[in-house]
Amino acid sequence: MITGRAARPLTIVFAFYPGAGHINSSLTLARPLRVRGHRIVYYGLADARPFVIEAGFEFVSFAEEIVPENGLHYSAPRVSWWRQRLAQERHFAAFLGRCADGTIDRQLQSLNPDLVVCDSLVWYIALRALRLRLPTAGVSTFLCGPPNPHSPPILYSRVPRDSPWGRTLVHADWARLRVEFFFTRHLASLFLGRYRTPARVHSLTNVYRRLARQAGVPCREGVDYWFGFAGPHLMLPEILICPRSFDLASAPDIGRRYVDGAIDVLRSEDTGLLDQLDRGKPLVYCSLGSDSHLYPHSAHFFDTVAEASRLRPEWQWVLSVGPHVDPEQFRAGANLAVIKWAPQMALLHNAAVMVTHGGLNSVMECIHLGVPMVVVPGLRDQPGNMVRAVSHGVAVGASMKGLQAHQLAAKVAYAMGSEEMRRALAKLRDSIATENGLLAALELLESLAGKP
Repeated sequence: MITGRAARPLTIVFAFYPGAGHINSSLTLARPLRVRGHRIVYYGLADARPFVIEAGFEFVSFAEEIVPENGLHYSAPRVSWWRQRLAQERHFAAFLGRCADGTIDRQLQSLNPDLVVCDSLVWYIALRALRLRLPTAGVSTFLCGPPNPHSPPILYSRVPRDSPWGRTLVHADWARLRVEFFFTRHLASLFLGRYRTPARVHSLTNVYRRLARQAGVPCREGVDYWFGFAGPHLMLPEILICPRSFDLASAPDIGRRYVDGAIDVLRSEDTGLLDQLDRGKPLVYCSLGSDSHLYPHSAHFFDTVAEASRLRPEWQWVLSVGPHVDPEQFRAGANLAVIKWAPQMALLHNAAVMVTHGGLNSVMECIHLGVPMVVVPGLRDQPGNMVRAVSHGVAVGASMKGLQAHQLAAKVAYAMGSEEMRRALAKLRDSIATENGLLAALELLESLAGKP
C-alpha cells in the first residue's frame, strides 16, 4: 500500500462500469488515493452501488429513474417482438437523453471534483466531464490498444509474428474487426436493437459521435478516440489495470501507466467446500467465471469437464458453473464437485491446475499463486489474454467449441506435470513484482488534478 500523502486533499470522482470486475479493479487506485488523504466518490449506474458501498466509498447514482438497481439489462413484458422493440427503443432514447440533457453536468458540478477518473466503457460520462473542462483521466480494465501492426485485436487468438507477413495478418485482423462491427453492432443495433441498452452502449461508435457532438467535444478518430474491441475509446491520460510484464512484448507504447491489479489473497470466502474434497488427490479447478451463461459453448464445456473427471478419477475436480446455471444438470462423479460459486482464492491455494475462461483477474491470481493454467476462452478479451498467457509459457490454450474430454484431460496432465511452466510462472510473478507502477499512477492522477 502507498501511504504517502499528497500536498493537498482532492475530491476525485470515479465513474466505472457497474460490474464486479470493473469496480474491484478500480479499488486498486481508489484505496491508496484515500490513504493519501483524498475524498473518493463513485458516480454511475445504480448497479454499482452494492459493490461500492461494501468497499466503504460514497456513491452517487446517475439516471436511476431510467436504470434502477438490478435493471441494467433491459427487459420488457411478454408482448409481440415489434412492441418489445419499440419499448426497448424508447427506454434507450430516454437514457441517451439523460446523457445529453445536462444531468451529468449538474451532478458532477455538485461534487466539485478536482479530477474525474473514467472507465473506458463509460465514455458518456467522460464526454460531459470534458465539456465542463474538468481534468479527466481514463482507466481500462482490458489489455486493449489502438489499431497497430504489432498487436491484433484482443478479441482474437492470433499470436503476432514480427515479420512482413505477420504484420499483414495483424492488419487484416483489424480490418476484419471493423467489418464484423459494422454488421454485428452497427446494423444489428439499428435493426434488431442489439447493444441499444445502457449496459452495452459503449460498443456503438455512431452513438459516441452523436453524444460527443452534443457535448461539444471533438470526435476525430486517431486524434480524440481510437477504435477498439469494445467500441470507441477516448484518448485520455490513461491507466491500465494490468502489469506491463503480462502484455505482449510487441505492444506499442502509447504512454499509458500499467498498474498491477490488487490481488486480495486474504479475502473472506466460504471455504466449507474444501472439507468435502479429497485432499489426497491433485485438485483441478474449472471455472468460466460469473458470465458463463453468455458463452455459446459453455454447456458443452461443462459436460466435457464432467466426462474428463470420469476419465481421470485419480484427480479431484471442482467445477464452478456460475450463478445463472443449475449445477444439477451436469452429471457429477465421486471425484467431481459441481457448484454455482466457488471460493476461488481458497481453491487456488490448493490447486494443481486451473481450467479458466481467461478472465484477467483469474489469470493474474493464478500467476500470483503459481498455478498452471489451461485457458479455454469465451468472449471479449479472453482470447487475447490466452495468447499472452501462452506466449509467456504459463498456460496452454484450448477452444471451448468442440473440446473433447480426452483432449482436456491431456492438457491438464501436461500443465500439471510441466516444470517448465512452473518456472515460467515464477519468472513472470517476479517480473510483475518489480514493476511498482502504482506510485507512478497515483502521482499521474494527482498531477492531472493539479492542472488548471
